[in-house]
Amino acid sequence: MPRLRQPRPPLPRFAVAWFPRFDGLRRIEAFRERHDPTAGKLPAHLTLVFPFATALTALQVETHVRRVLAGWPPIPVTFRAVRSHGNEFVFLMASRGADSLVALHDKLYTRSLRPHLRPDIAFEPHLTIAWNKDPEALERVHEEAIEAFSGEFADVMREASLLAVHPDGKIERLGNFPLHSR
Repeated sequence: MPRLRQPRPPLPRFAVAWFPRFDGLRRIEAFRERHDPTAGKLPAHLTLVFPFATALTALQVETHVRRVLAGWPPIPVTFRAVRSHGNEFVFLMASRGADSLVALHDKLYTRSLRPHLRPDIAFEPHLTIAWNKDPEALERVHEEAIEAFSGEFADVMREASLLAVHPDGKIERLGNFPLHSR
């Protein structure tokens, strides 16, 4: 009788994100709790490297992330405009600092992470504040978000976090790494 091959375990998945701490964050988290089914998994964040599966070890990914961040100055960021995206999401868009965040995103996707870049999707720095696949419900949430977040939210990105995304959906912070400080 032939031996059955055991399925291989899934490759580890990693991501890189920034968790801002600006005034008004509680309002955003309360909004997310009502309108984003993933809000309980992770606080409001700006994703710099989207979850990817890799044969690289956590140490190899960490080494790359740490090297890139150590060469990058802190980034003042302001979130201002509310925008719906892809008929499913409502974003709070970064305005001030957006170009620097795009450049950092691009730099993180070099060397060993280059194969994981999705060139078909333009990176637009944002916080996801709602997710709904029903277009009518999404439109109502979008209008509510415009009213709720008419001001601006500012912080300085001084560090980013390496995350492990487990097969069961749990997300774990593997480490926080500072951007270069002078």
